Amino acid sequence: MNRLLLVEDEGLVRMVARDVLEVGGFTVVEAENGDEAIRLLDDLDHVDIVVTDVRMPGRHDGVDVARHARSRFPQIPVIVATGFAANIRDRLQQFAPGVVLVEKPYRLDRLAALARSLSGSHQSH
Repeated sequence: MNRLLLVEDEGLVRMVARDVLEVGGFTVVEAENGDEAIRLLDDLDHVDIVVTDVRMPGRHDGVDVARHARSRFPQIPVIVATGFAANIRDRLQQFAPGVVLVEKPYRLDRLAALARSLSGSHQSH
């Protein structure tokens, strides 16, 4: 089963997303902000895909999470969700390919399908 790191500061959104992603076949590891996500990435032996919000409280945003995930797991696909896509596309160019921007609000079933398709092309084990 693919391990997915879900980074979302809104508790209700994170809970519902986790449920949909688990039904979609993922083992979900949750972080409520970028700082926690970076600590988790340092501790985990593998992650198959990261789904992260951009704007979160704390020192690190979703782009920082993507950068750290790629430094630990160079080929890992990352889905970045944001309601404020203005300058985010430019900041994400450095991670192409394998980083997909999803604008909020998004449909969770589509997010799960996207995560499945991206993680299916990346099997680390």
